[in-house]
Amino acid sequence: MKLLTTLVAMLFAATSFADNHKDNGPYYAFYHLQVANPAALVESMDRFWASDCGKQYPADVALSQEIFNGSYTSTHFVINTFQTSSDQAKAVELMRTCDSGIQFLRELAEAGTVPTMQYMGPALVDANDWTQDTTFSKFNINVNPKDQAAYGAAYGKMMASAAEDIDLRSYGIGAIYFGRDQFSHWVWTGATSIPELNAISEKLLAHPAFAEFNREVGSMRTVVNTSQIQILKGWAKQ
Repeated sequence: MKLLTTLVAMLFAATSFADNHKDNGPYYAFYHLQVANPAALVESMDRFWASDCGKQYPADVALSQEIFNGSYTSTHFVINTFQTSSDQAKAVELMRTCDSGIQFLRELAEAGTVPTMQYMGPALVDANDWTQDTTFSKFNINVNPKDQAAYGAAYGKMMASAAEDIDLRSYGIGAIYFGRDQFSHWVWTGATSIPELNAISEKLLAHPAFAEFNREVGSMRTVVNTSQIQILKGWAKQ
């Protein structure tokens, strides 16, 4: 029941975003979880999305495993992609009132799933459709408030320059609107496999644009956590 209460509270808290911000989505909502039984989690998600309530759920959803994430206690996270704040508000209402939504949250609690962290915001840079990738490097960073525009511009410039020489797949930087207590932004690079991700990362680190980027933004940000992520399964908006 603690998990049920916590997840419902997360969804209610997010309504202020729908009410008070103009739409400039997509908005990415992350729910990090410590999962005792991954197979049971997938089964519960399958049941929910096969239900009448799940068929109305207004977001694309993916379940990811955190292969390496430092000292974070989470083992997985669920990412919801809302195209508009109205979609997010609809999701809140569904999970609050729909029997299958409530049952889904109850099943997670009964399987020993523990919520550890949640946050949401838009992507400032969102290149090459990350949904076509399955493996990611993810950097959680704190950017000084006065430097956030400059950091975003420098990141976009660096990646555009690197893309001239490296066969990049998806990449981007997201800004946290709600849940900003540990870091302010996340940065990702995508690939179709761990070997491909490693190859892309090595080429990026060796590229002259990356060295210039580090010189320019070194005092603007602090890296809080780095992780390697693999998507296990996705559920498309129906």
